[in-house]
Amino acid sequence: MADEFFDRLDRAIDAVVTRGDATAALRDPELATLVRIAADLRHYPGTDFKARLRAQLERRPTMSTAVITSIREGFTTVTPYVWVADRGFADFLVRVFDAVETRVTEGGRHGTHRELRIGNSMLMLGEGAPGEIVPGRAMAFHVFVDDVDAVYAKALAAGGESLGEPADRPYGERSGFIKDAYGNRWYIASPLGPESFAHALRTVTPYLHAHDVRAFIAFLVRAFGASEEVVHELPGGVTPYARVRVGDAAIELGTADPTPGTLCLYVADPDFAYEQAVAAG
Repeated sequence: MADEFFDRLDRAIDAVVTRGDATAALRDPELATLVRIAADLRHYPGTDFKARLRAQLERRPTMSTAVITSIREGFTTVTPYVWVADRGFADFLVRVFDAVETRVTEGGRHGTHRELRIGNSMLMLGEGAPGEIVPGRAMAFHVFVDDVDAVYAKALAAGGESLGEPADRPYGERSGFIKDAYGNRWYIASPLGPESFAHALRTVTPYLHAHDVRAFIAFLVRAFGASEEVVHELPGGVTPYARVRVGDAAIELGTADPTPGTLCLYVADPDFAYEQAVAAG
């Protein structure tokens, strides 16, 4: 048994050193921690390695060694980044959710970058340069407001399409659902009781869709050290709701056709996080 373990470890370390596929090792609870240490040895051969390694080993196994604690004020570990063709989407956010634009960088090869605050949450927007065709990358968001019916009405007036009128839901929220003109879905909600997940979420939380939610969660755990918080499964592999946490940010998930959204992830070491994500598949 010991020989078999060391053989597997040798193969896994070889894969890390040669930048091969270490996915299987990262899925193996016996090998995952050692493989991450091997990856760390590649990146940190300097004199400060012992101190950094000690700090990593003292963390809980479910925490990502890539997550950074010093993040720009107002941001969390994970921030949605929405790509759109023009500033109409920013106008929609201001009109419907009282968003406040906190930063804008115009011009340049990549068009315009905007940052907007909704409640205690931040969103980043990328707009194409004049004449440039920007492929939309629609996302879904769970957003908490004081008056669901009023915000739902404003969203429709601003060009949104109804996906479900406001109603009291069995999961402790009054919710209404819309799709904006850019293809993003908004699950607009107010908590009704203790069943609501509002206590675990910020004003705006990204809601990711996947055909196989369990497999997607497993990837987030391997790649970014996500911790699983809630998973509600139905027979047949359907998961109507799940939630994981990466650093101080929650991500919600559900079974549906995937949307090609983008997330900005704040990490201590982008190189290590990149390698770990590639190794995770």
